[in-house]
Amino acid sequence: MPAMARRRFLECWMAILASAPLAHGDEKAASGFFAPAEEAPHARTWMCWPATASIYGGEGAYYESVQETIGRLAAAIALHEPVAMAVGAEHREVAARLCGPGVELVTIPTDDMWARDNGAVFLVDGRGKRAALDFHFNGWGGKQVHGRDAGIAAAMAAHTGCPLIASVLTGEGGGIEVDGEGTLLLNDSCWENDNRNPGMDRAGIEAALKAELGVEKVIWLPGKKGGDITDDHIDGCLRAVRPGVLLASGIEGDTSEWGVMMDERLAILRAATDARGRTFTIAEVPWAEEGRSHRQDFFSGYANYYVGNGAVYTPQFGDPARDRHAAETLAALYPDRKVVVLEMDRIYENGGGIHCVTQQEPVA
Repeated sequence: MPAMARRRFLECWMAILASAPLAHGDEKAASGFFAPAEEAPHARTWMCWPATASIYGGEGAYYESVQETIGRLAAAIALHEPVAMAVGAEHREVAARLCGPGVELVTIPTDDMWARDNGAVFLVDGRGKRAALDFHFNGWGGKQVHGRDAGIAAAMAAHTGCPLIASVLTGEGGGIEVDGEGTLLLNDSCWENDNRNPGMDRAGIEAALKAELGVEKVIWLPGKKGGDITDDHIDGCLRAVRPGVLLASGIEGDTSEWGVMMDERLAILRAATDARGRTFTIAEVPWAEEGRSHRQDFFSGYANYYVGNGAVYTPQFGDPARDRHAAETLAALYPDRKVVVLEMDRIYENGGGIHCVTQQEPVA
């Protein structure tokens, strides 16, 4: 392990050991902290302002529409729970206008809107304490400007008063999917990758993730390096609805490399059990076939939804049958929550989705 990684590992464990006593026979309690399920109660949702016009073709109508979309999503979530928008001082005026009065603006400089990836992953210990895990966002392996975004996790921790844990690893919150009961799902392509974790093997990465996220079992799934800017995050295709229940979204009848890989993932999951020995029930929702947008990077999958307090936020793409099927499936999977269907094309045109631009801060 490189010297810097060793130092970060020691810092991580010093912070962990200082915060909670060790317990035996329970990996979740061994560190004190664990990543709760997304459906656990939130203190707030964090979002980030898209501040770099050049990413979206420069100043103009398209960039303005991206900002409007983010503001509209923030306002929709704020109807059900507090929302904190990280935004640089120079963008506060436009953010306030587009988000409305229900969204808290927190002065944190940003590069882009992907709060799931550049923000902190919040942890709890089940005894009233929280911590913020920093995965050292590096622009998905140096693919995009990230000088400001690299500091967002620490700024979120400071704003919430949570101790900051520096991960041994470099990665993103969109690259992990936890069930809150000890199981972690991930695609190997964005973790076993020299653009994030050079020189680290799967065993070392898995050990670090178990220690830092408080999980007991890691299920590795095949991903595609270079397939998109994230190197294939899991939240684009698979989600943990609750322990033992998953939602999968792929292109129906896809015989491409992506389709074959999705079939491989599903085969692995159907043969696997979770940390508590449960087999998986998998709800499958096919991608939209039609839609309003025809941009090259348009992502029309339904797995990238967000679970908030009392509501689930999901996209509609202009494919009436598939949009309706996705909403009905989510309503059945989350019967205690309202399904909020939103037009979010500007987010999905840029390779991500509602889940990618939100990050939950759980109640302690």
